[in-house]
Amino acid sequence: MTEYNEKAVARKRPVNIVAIGAILVILALGTVLLINFLPGQSEGKSGAAATVNGEVITMDELYEVMLKEGGRDFLDRLIANRLILQEGEKLGITVSDEEIDAEIQSVINENFYGNVEIFRQAIEQYGTTEEAIRDDLSIEMVLRKIAKSQIEVTDEVAREYFLSNQGLYNISEQVEARHILLETKEQAEELIQLLDSGSDFAELARENSIDTVSRADGGKLGFFGRGEMVPEFENIAFNLALNQHSDAVESQFGFHIIEVLDRNAAREVSYEEVQDKVKGDLSERLVSEKMSEIINLLWETADIDYKLS
Repeated sequence: MTEYNEKAVARKRPVNIVAIGAILVILALGTVLLINFLPGQSEGKSGAAATVNGEVITMDELYEVMLKEGGRDFLDRLIANRLILQEGEKLGITVSDEEIDAEIQSVINENFYGNVEIFRQAIEQYGTTEEAIRDDLSIEMVLRKIAKSQIEVTDEVAREYFLSNQGLYNISEQVEARHILLETKEQAEELIQLLDSGSDFAELARENSIDTVSRADGGKLGFFGRGEMVPEFENIAFNLALNQHSDAVESQFGFHIIEVLDRNAAREVSYEEVQDKVKGDLSERLVSEKMSEIINLLWETADIDYKLS
């Protein structure tokens, strides 16, 4: 039986390594490739990179092409990494293995349905490794810590940001729903018959749903707005009467039986209702901007002597 380890299994979330962040992917790929083929690092690598109808393409040939087509870019990324680590060391800023573990788990939970295997398949598809991801993530986290130490989000600034972006925080129409996810339509129809005969929805969800996280809570998915779920699920959920269950609804995840528990009408919110989220969002925006500023400043003030020919 297929199992899904994320509560909102019907939510629209792309399974894509890019979700880890530009620094992770670009630096992971660039670093791994360049370290393996830099001059002085290529001893013992002059063998075959590939054979074409028995004819060898050597590692040296591969290195020459990489050097011509992207060597400077790769080297610049390595230099940026080194500058960040040097600045972090100067400021006494470090990242623990536990922090990296937590960040990777967060990425897996938010973008890979909580499934470690899907995450590993994705990074393998992009030609990198979990070790390389960890290395580059640690560098990004050092840079983020440096940036955070240089910004402050006051209540006054956050309130101004809210007033300029209130549309982002106003509450759209929402429904609270629960579901039972099955592998086949026949299974769903059997449970629908039991529901029609008076069986308890939550109990059936706990016993039968393959959405392993929501299953533990009787299939509850919480409140969600339009655009958060896959269309097949959303179209039914926003049109069901309260406490009425659906017929079998097919999506890419299987067959859902949906029940709507509550509804919230769209409304405007006050700053006080969402101030923590506003401050968090503004902080993230300022940190991202500061990270770019820090990299530029470190680059401008560094003594860099290119040896790459």
